[in-house]
Amino acid sequence: MMRFDILFAAALLLAGGCLSSCRQNADAGVSSAPVSAEVDGRTFRVEADLWRDFQPVAPPEGQPMMAVARVVAGDGLSLPDDLTVDRLWVVKGEERWAPVIQTEGHTVHAADGPKWGPGIEVDVVVRLARGKQTWLVRAPDVPIKRTD
Repeated sequence: MMRFDILFAAALLLAGGCLSSCRQNADAGVSSAPVSAEVDGRTFRVEADLWRDFQPVAPPEGQPMMAVARVVAGDGLSLPDDLTVDRLWVVKGEERWAPVIQTEGHTVHAADGPKWGPGIEVDVVVRLARGKQTWLVRAPDVPIKRTD
């Protein structure tokens, strides 16, 4: 029975290590993502809006950050239906917020972010996906706005 306990503990440690390294691998390249991606000869970029609510009903230190990111085509045409956004990161130096996203077409929404800013600029990165192919696209220097 003791041998089982040792094997179980070792498996947990290995799984924990994998979770940590798998997370790092999933986030690899986020900070250095390009500002556009070329897919089938078309260029796509991301536009983002970030804000924190300081309206009178909000707590004195304001609400957590909210994010909206949209993928747009450089040629102004509609986006392919099979091109989706499956991840979002907001990057402030070495800090990252990788929220659970809600998707509406080629637009993603996220709430309950960190209380960074307002009045600072951060990068917003999305991961485009089509089948097993993925592309990172970064919107640099997005201001975190304040709503009053």
